[in-house]
Amino acid sequence: MAIAADLSKVSERERLVAETVEHVGPIDVLVNNAAVTYFIPVIGFGAKQFQLMFEVEVTAPFHLAQLVLPAMISKGEGWILNISSGAARHPTFPPDPARHGGGAVYGMCKAALERFSTGLASEVYADNVAVNALSPNRVVPTPGTVFHHLVTGDPNQVVEPPEVMAEAALALCSVAPRSRTGRIAYSQDLLNELGITLNAVGSSESS
Repeated sequence: MAIAADLSKVSERERLVAETVEHVGPIDVLVNNAAVTYFIPVIGFGAKQFQLMFEVEVTAPFHLAQLVLPAMISKGEGWILNISSGAARHPTFPPDPARHGGGAVYGMCKAALERFSTGLASEVYADNVAVNALSPNRVVPTPGTVFHHLVTGDPNQVVEPPEVMAEAALALCSVAPRSRTGRIAYSQDLLNELGITLNAVGSSESS
């Protein structure tokens, strides 16, 4: 069941959680994957774009966690997963001119999200709620990455199938919370660590 909501608005986030609880009961798993991204150099970055990016990519995950945590804590179990990006890593110097320009604000948002993830994981560890951040090892072909030309269509470009991220997300949200929490994980690295491989149709096998 899909419930549409504008995650840049407080009232919409509250409605999203309320409607979900009304239809399916208390929320066990929260995955924050929404993003609004502008690849604009800092010198020309508009205030409205800056505020919108932070609202969707940082404030919304924070607020949604506040909304779902009471039920998770009451139940004694829960999982929160924040989708991050390699953009959270600091750039190397001298910078690579081939890399996508104007990514400072996006990287800042994702770095904030990762620090929030580990901090919250520490706070709710005793409550048996897992909080993790997950990034893809390589760019995933989604409407957003295609729009921003991060996926080029070049047959030589190595991309990551969406199934890899999905399987890694499942691995972080389907085990005892305290056994896998407070992690800044990368999809393929995590699956390799856990011995999980995907076959041709996308289903998983554990070794």
